[in-house]
This record gives sequence, C-alpha cells and structure tokens, in this order.
Amino acid sequence: MDETVKGIIIRSTDYGEKDKIIDVFTPQGLVTLSAKGVRAPSAKLKGLTNLLTYGEFSFRAGRGKKVLSGGEITENFFPCWTDPKRYASAMICLETTEKLFKNEEDTKPDLVRLLKTMSEITYGENPLASCVWFAVKSAERVGCDYEVVSQFDPDTYQLLAAVANGTEKGVVGAETTDLISALRAIALCLHNELGVRMGALREAERIFFRQ
Repeated sequence: MDETVKGIIIRSTDYGEKDKIIDVFTPQGLVTLSAKGVRAPSAKLKGLTNLLTYGEFSFRAGRGKKVLSGGEITENFFPCWTDPKRYASAMICLETTEKLFKNEEDTKPDLVRLLKTMSEITYGENPLASCVWFAVKSAERVGCDYEVVSQFDPDTYQLLAAVANGTEKGVVGAETTDLISALRAIALCLHNELGVRMGALREAERIFFRQ
C-alpha cells in the first residue's frame, strides 16, 4: 500500500541514466525517495521531482528504498527559477535546512518556517532579508550562540539581535553588504560550533555583488 507525505524537495539528484533521488523535508523529518525513470522526456512524474517543489508525495517501499509513485504539486516557487537573487537566497535556506535538521524527526515548526520564508523570498521585495531571518531563526533552533560576533563586528551583531528579538522586518531595510555580513557571521558560528559549512553562501555573494 502506498504512503503519502507532504513536504518540500530540498535536494534533487540525478541517479543512473533516467532516475532521480529526491529529499523531501516533511513535518516528520527528511524523507528520501527514489524516482524511477523521471528524467525520460515523457515521464509523468518529472514535474514532481524538481527542487523547491512543495506538495504531496506518494511512495511504496521496495528493496530497502521508498519509491515515488505519484503526488500532487501545491507550489513550485517558480519565480525563484527566473530571478538569480531569489534563487540564491532560496538555496541558502535549503542548504541550512538540510544540514541542520537532516537527523531531526519533529520538524513541523521548521517546515512551517521554511515555507513562510520561501513564500517571502519568491514573492517579496527583499529575498536576502528573508533569508537572513530564516538563517538566524534556524541557528537559534539548534542552539547556535552568535554572541561571539559582538566581539569582532558589533554592527552585524546588532542586526542579528534585532532579527532574533523581532521579525524579518528588522532587516528589510538593511543594505546588501550588511545582510551578507550577517549571513557570513551565522555561517561562521555554525561552522565553529557544529562543523557545518555553508557552500551556498559563496554563490550568493557572487550573484548579489555582481555588477
């Protein structure tokens, strides 16, 4: 009998000649599904395996794997695919989610936060500000202490503290350089405390500072 989960794809990896492996972030944690033949031109489930796809995913167990059998798309956050800055901001959020919560089992609040942020990144005016808010809240969720930032960058620390004590509105009016500095500070804290490296940040810097 098929099972169904609801979540958002935070990683989609080509596998073999025509298959994909997708990681779906759900209220119960990360679910990895094998999607057979979806890279074929006429594959019916092709659209259900794209990164950023949010919806319902049906699967059946098979030889130690969960095999995608169907589903329904609720949102695909399409504007992120056509706007490099929105896309870069979204990738930071997906990477943060994967690296901080991949072993968690009770992730409903984290999924809610991710979907809220993805909506703001996709349709809001300042995607990078929403990304910073998400990074701060996620770091707090895993107990990351960014107080050390106050010792070498007081201005960035004040920005992080404003986000922590309020909402994303605290960073909406901030300059791009300040927002990138905030993300760098969070990335440094995550690396020092948890050994987590944020590779998507470098690509975001290249895109946001490109002339």
